Amino acid sequence: MTPAISLKGIGKKYRIASSKSLRLREVLSFGRKRHTQDFWALQDIDLEVEPGTTLGILGRNGAGKSTMLQIISGVLQPTTGTVEVNGRLTAIFGLGSGFNPEFTGRENAMMNGLILGMDRHEMLERFEEIEAFADIGDFMDHPVKTYSSGMKSRLGFAVAVNVDPDILVIDEALAAGDAAFKKRALQRMYDLRDSGTTVLFVSHSMGMVNRFCTDAVLLHRGQMISRGSPEEVVGQYRDILEKSQNKKTDKNSERDRQLDYTIAHEDEDDMPDPPQSKRGQRRPTGEAEVLDVRLLDDDRQPAHRVPAGSNLTVRVRARYAQAVDESSFGAILHDRAGKLLFATSTDMEEFSLGPREKDEVVTVDFTFGAPFHAGEYSVEVTVSGDAGRLLGRTREATTFEVVAEELAAGAVIQPPTRVEVHDSEELGPVN
Repeated sequence: MTPAISLKGIGKKYRIASSKSLRLREVLSFGRKRHTQDFWALQDIDLEVEPGTTLGILGRNGAGKSTMLQIISGVLQPTTGTVEVNGRLTAIFGLGSGFNPEFTGRENAMMNGLILGMDRHEMLERFEEIEAFADIGDFMDHPVKTYSSGMKSRLGFAVAVNVDPDILVIDEALAAGDAAFKKRALQRMYDLRDSGTTVLFVSHSMGMVNRFCTDAVLLHRGQMISRGSPEEVVGQYRDILEKSQNKKTDKNSERDRQLDYTIAHEDEDDMPDPPQSKRGQRRPTGEAEVLDVRLLDDDRQPAHRVPAGSNLTVRVRARYAQAVDESSFGAILHDRAGKLLFATSTDMEEFSLGPREKDEVVTVDFTFGAPFHAGEYSVEVTVSGDAGRLLGRTREATTFEVVAEELAAGAVIQPPTRVEVHDSEELGPVN
């Protein structure tokens, strides 16, 4: 029988630091200063899951549970190894986290169903059931940004379990929502399990894993150390928890705390705070001022909505408040959740700006392929000096939207294809 899921030699490497400010400092220095270290969240994971299996995944925070589920779901790419998934997969990570807050619940539900491979007619047929399960009343036609966390949970679960998934991946799906919703959601999960759906289930509730799952695995420090019946694996998990309590005063406890924090927030992809949060960021010296940032399309026209995969130019214009011997312009791209997708600079692209005089204005164009995935993104720009000193930066990130009829597979973003430096401010009108 062909496995529903097959993992071979899976490994995932992160970079960690003791604080977000140090991670941000390394990003803004474009790698010239190292403030992080490599850490393997997963290593040498071999796992096959037969169709119809209900697999419970146990482990402490930092064990790699969410990382493994995100790799299976295609949200993350593994550093090593291969993943094979056979069938329509629906994943539930932080219910409602994939919703566009500006769209209504109805629009988000329809969009998510289409992304999962349902056609419009099928979604229309199922919508009455989705609406009844979510039970959010008139809010179905209100923007999701007006929802409470419980309402997002109900709608997210309603969509995920009503599109006939062959494989259902659930990461702490019942952590939010009221008691009535949890009971209804759990009954639906039982129905899916009994109908032959393959279910992967992460929960800190050992009782739920015991009752709900047919098999279980135990992850510890990125390694899969056990697989067997839920009773056996739960027993081993209890032993690990008891031992960890006895080692709280161990000399490595601070490092364990850092690793637990890093991977507990692995959905952030171990990146700095979103651009709207300035906590922990270095203050610029004021030796340069970013005057403006413009987003342009292939015709050098203003572009705040671009097709997926098309070229986008970030035009940065800055003035030097003091003369400098060397400097570098940088561009940093985040998604809506604040995850850093890539950072580049004139230095990284091996383009020297040379010495600059006081009050001199320089314009730099970074041209790259827009992200393949539809959604909202933001661009932050910096001007750095020697030794990675931050001379200036944007006060507010510039945002744009990527539009696409369907999501393409592969890389999230294409690397920069061209960097141009303009010493003159006279670049012609931009309408």
